[in-house]
This record gives sequence, structure tokens and C-alpha cells, in this order.
Amino acid sequence: MAQSKVLSIFARQPVSPEMVNYLVATTNSIIQVKPQPRKFSNISTDDLLVAPAVKTVSLGHFIRRLIKYSNVQTPTLMATCVYLTKVRNLLPANAVGMETTRHRIFLAALILSAKSLNDSSPLNKHWTKYTDGLLTNDEVNMAERELLGLLKWDINIKQHELDVALEPFLHTIKTSLAAHSDHVSAQKVNYYRLSNTYRTSSPISSRSSSTSSIASHSSSLSLNEGTASNYSLQSLVQEEAELKGHNYRPPLANKSTNTLHVPPRKDVYGLSAMA
Repeated sequence: MAQSKVLSIFARQPVSPEMVNYLVATTNSIIQVKPQPRKFSNISTDDLLVAPAVKTVSLGHFIRRLIKYSNVQTPTLMATCVYLTKVRNLLPANAVGMETTRHRIFLAALILSAKSLNDSSPLNKHWTKYTDGLLTNDEVNMAERELLGLLKWDINIKQHELDVALEPFLHTIKTSLAAHSDHVSAQKVNYYRLSNTYRTSSPISSRSSSTSSIASHSSSLSLNEGTASNYSLQSLVQEEAELKGHNYRPPLANKSTNTLHVPPRKDVYGLSAMA
């Protein structure tokens, strides 16, 4: 099955808690954090590791709040996984950040995803409001610039990068589609099997019906022939009897002398005609 079709199906799904949990796990795998007490000393703003201004919220709650306020959809939200994966491969394994470092990294990835995939997106001042005071506008701008620097301004997202970053979700869709395809194939096989069975059994039934019709026709013919033969015999007997009755001549002893001297009627008619 085409991978683009699987991605299209995934993009139409609504944002789910599983997606949020996956984003949290991916972001947590990028860098370790070390809780530190709040400090009010001057810290360079060129670093992501800036002390939080307010009490830090959990990363999961932070992401859900951003989704709610920005109304971000699945394609834009989950495209951040590509940027997060790239950052994880670029940062050293022993990198340690502040409590809000993960929040900044995810927000910067979401801002880049929204700007690169949509014609219009919230401004950074709007994203600052969505953090509910966790980050200032300058901190949001700084986080975006630093992420662009790490990526060397290459914010293009390729399909194979999405395939790798979203493999758990795409695998589930592939499995579901494969199961559906197997079910449809099984139904087609059963349909063709039943069709072939019907086609195979149909001539037998027609032959049996033909045989029965032939037998009935033969029996009717035999009955008709018997009737005709009986009728012909009876007619022959009757005709023979009629012929015998018509040509029957009584003996001379039974005839009277008057009968002997009376000419036949045809002779009389002939004499009268001659007279």
C-alpha cells in the first residue's frame, strides 16, 4: 500500500491523547533537565537554559494547553516530531537543560511547523499568551531563533522523515488496513467459490429436468401411440364388418323365384332409360 495514502489517513485523524503522550516522550528524550531554584541574577538571553519566571507546569499539560489555545490540527502538530528528532540527533547525549528547556524546544518546533505548513499562523506574541505566562515574548523569539540555528535554517520536511518520526502511528494504520483488505479478499473468495459451485451444479439440475421431461414426453408419446394403434385396430375391424355386411349374398335356396326373375335395379333403370 502507498505510504502517502497512510499519511493521508493519519493526517485526517483528530488530535488524540496518544499523540500528546508521544510528543511528550519524544521531547523528553531530547535532553535531560536538572531542576534548579529560581534565580534573579543576570543570565545571557542567548541560551535556551533560562530560569523560569513562574512555576513550571508539566510538559504534557503545557502541550495540551497549546493545542487548546491555538486549535492546531494533527498535520501541523505531529510534524513537530521531525524537528524534535533532528534536534535530538544534533544535541550531545550528555546535554542538560533547565526545567523549561523542553517546553521551549517543543514550542519552537511547533512555531516552525505552523509557519512552514500553513499560509497563516499565530504570531509569536500570540504563542506567548498561550504559555500562560510561562515564557516571555523575548524568550519565545529566542527559542525560535536558536532552533533555526540548530537546523541551519533547513525547515523542509520530507516524506521519509515523516515515515520515520511517525512510525508507531503509521504502523497501526497499516495493520488496520491490511486486516480490512484481508477481510474483503476473503469475502471475494467466498463469493467466487459460491458462484463456481452454482455454475457447476446448474447443468446437473438442468440435465435431470431434461431427463424427466424427456421421460414424460416419451410416456405421453407411448400412450398416444397405444391409443392410436387401438383406434386403428378397432377401425379396421369395423370396416371389415361393414364390408362383409355390404357384400353378403344369401344362398340361392333362401331366395324366392320372384327374386330370381327380378332383374337388378340398375338393369331396370337402364331399360327404362333405353325406352
